[in-house]
Amino acid sequence: EGLMSYKRFIQELEDDILPAEAERRGPGVNTSSSNKSGHASDPNSDDEADASGKRRRHGRVPAKETDLSDAPKAHPISSEPRRIQLDIDQAQSLVRKLDSEKGIGDNILSKADNDRMTRDKSHRSSSGPVIIVRGLASVKGLEGIELLDTLITYLWRIHGVDYYGLIETSDPKGLRHVRMDGKSSDGPSNGSEWEKKLESHWQERLNCQDPLEVMTAKEKIDAAAIEALDPHVRKIRDEKYGWKYGCGAKGCTKLFHAAEFVHKHLKLKHTDLVMELTSKVREDLYLQNYMKYVLFLISIMFLFC
Repeated sequence: EGLMSYKRFIQELEDDILPAEAERRGPGVNTSSSNKSGHASDPNSDDEADASGKRRRHGRVPAKETDLSDAPKAHPISSEPRRIQLDIDQAQSLVRKLDSEKGIGDNILSKADNDRMTRDKSHRSSSGPVIIVRGLASVKGLEGIELLDTLITYLWRIHGVDYYGLIETSDPKGLRHVRMDGKSSDGPSNGSEWEKKLESHWQERLNCQDPLEVMTAKEKIDAAAIEALDPHVRKIRDEKYGWKYGCGAKGCTKLFHAAEFVHKHLKLKHTDLVMELTSKVREDLYLQNYMKYVLFLISIMFLFC
């Protein structure tokens, strides 16, 4: 069959696989149990036949289908056509926002063909957004539930966003929340309340800074570091080159043309000193983040009770 197609590779990946692990695996190669001429396989090959006669690589475990029966379920209202269209728009906005924050550009999922006249004939009747994927020999249109599932899967695997679970993490593990076409769910009985929580949570995220960056409080720590490191910048008069700036760390004699280069040098080469000088700021931030996390867990418990 040759190289596995990218589409088939994506379909066979487990739902909870990490992006790094997916990249490591890469599309595998399937070969038949014998070559076209009918000769036996090479005894030195890394391939061997399984019980069904298909070839597989040593050390590679066939991808298993993900069992979503144990996955936490979203409120049944999430499967209504009206809600599907709203979530497509919101999920696509999240893709644009998070891609921008991470420096990801030219993502086909962030673009939608909203002009019916320019669409393929088979998609002109669609009232919602359509993403056209054009290959060398075929054209694929993503719309409706298929488009929403693609967007939500991308958000989970690339950005660690559990859309229906209202969770964003740098280390996505386990199963994310999924839609459920039934009357029972892990969510509240009041559908309008669940919708309001979903809308307000992600609209707030769309209008704010990356929470993972906020949690690390990089700007606040950098500002504290500059203030704490200033006494360790020595200003030296040089008759030939004018003013120079030296590193004030113990035993260091490095000279630079500007104070900001000394700050950069201190952060790179004297990390212990920087950590010591900013420890108080870090401790205060860790405490703030811990309290925010506790309040977040409490709000989630109320949401799904």
